[in-house]
Amino acid sequence: MIKNMNLLVLGFLSLFVVACSSNTNVQREQLKPNVSLTNTYWKAISFFDKKVEVFRKEAHIKFQKDGKVIGNLGCNNFFGQFTQNNKNIEFSKVASTKMMCPNIKTEDSFAKVLSEAKTFKIKGESMSLFDKENKEIAEFKAVYF
Repeated sequence: MIKNMNLLVLGFLSLFVVACSSNTNVQREQLKPNVSLTNTYWKAISFFDKKVEVFRKEAHIKFQKDGKVIGNLGCNNFFGQFTQNNKNIEFSKVASTKMMCPNIKTEDSFAKVLSEAKTFKIKGESMSLFDKENKEIAEFKAVYF
């Protein structure tokens, strides 16, 4: 009888441990903290609902705490300034190098994103930029080195 009782208790404990560990893993994935806007390498995923393809260099953007923005349009480097107030964002004084590039469409799309972006949203390791009509115009993913 004691042997049966021990087996029953052991079974309940095993079930409890498995149930708790499964919930913890699900909670960890759902509670992933938002990445910081600044000092993060944001890899471009899509512009205007079209996947960004890598040709020469990976299109990306980095926001610095001093209000400067730097990155690569897919071939040419760019730099400028940004201002951020809550979820509002604005780019100014953006300039880039002018090398001849095999895929100018990516460069043009990225430049258009920078001129049209009005707001942003960070969710976990993803960032989206939105235009004045609140339509998503760009998606980025945080990359760690």
